[in-house]
Amino acid sequence: MSNKFLVDANIDWVLLRKQKLTLLEVIIPYFGETEDNLIGILHLIDSIQDSAVKSGKWTEKEVFG
Repeated sequence: MSNKFLVDANIDWVLLRKQKLTLLEVIIPYFGETEDNLIGILHLIDSIQDSAVKSGKWTEKEVFG
């Protein structure tokens, strides 16, 4: 099984960035209680963003702002 993650989707990068920031704002007050699950979702978003840039289909500015 490969650890490769390919991004080939019509993702609204601006919206994903906003959603990621909202998730971060929600996590901070609850740090320690539900952080593992929520941080896992953040890591998934980070991985999707990193893979998108590495694929060459999107620039770092498009993905990360």
